Amino acid sequence: MELIMKKRFFRPDEVADILSLSRRTVYRMIRDGRLPGVRLGSGPWRISRESIQNLLPQRWQA
Repeated sequence: MELIMKKRFFRPDEVADILSLSRRTVYRMIRDGRLPGVRLGSGPWRISRESIQNLLPQRWQA
C-alpha cells in the first residue's frame, strides 16, 4: 500500500499489480468506464490514486 500513497497517477501495469488483476483486465475496465483513466494525446493511460482507492475494500483505504 506504500506505493499508492507515494504517487498520484499510475500506469495500467502498476494498477494491475496493486489490484491483483491482469493488465488486459485493467484496460478493459478503463474502456468500460469502470475505472476512470486519462490519456493525454496518444500517450499512455494514467489512473489516479483516487480511482484505485475507490475500487479497494474500505480496510485498504488510507
